[in-house]
Amino acid sequence: MISDDLLPHVVEVEHPGRTMDRYGNTVDDWSASTRVEVAAWLQQNTGAEDTEQRSAQIGEWLMLCNPWTTGGAELTVHGAARVHWNGAQFEVIGPPGPAYEPAALHHFEIRLKTVEG
Repeated sequence: MISDDLLPHVVEVEHPGRTMDRYGNTVDDWSASTRVEVAAWLQQNTGAEDTEQRSAQIGEWLMLCNPWTTGGAELTVHGAARVHWNGAQFEVIGPPGPAYEPAALHHFEIRLKTVEG
C-alpha cells in the first residue's frame, strides 16, 4: 500500500456503460458511464506536438494508485477506462500494471494518454 500522503491527487476513473447498437453488437456507452474516486500520483512522462496534419498536443502520463477507491471498494481499471483530473481527460493505455509486495498486490501503475487539438 502506498501511504496516503504520497498520493496527493484525487482523480476519477470512468468506466463506460454497455449497450447494443442497431446491429446487435455490444458497444461502449459513455452516456451511461460510472465514476469512482481514487487517490493517486500523476506525472507526465512525455510530451509532443503533432503539426503534420493538425495542431495537437500529445502527452503520456503515469498514474500510481492503491488498488482501491477512496470509498474503500476494490479498484478495477481496464484499457477502455478514462481518467479525469484537474480538468483534463486521459485515456488508459492498455491494462494497468500491478505491482506486488511479497504477500499481496501493493499498487497499480497505469499509463495514460491525453490528446488536445
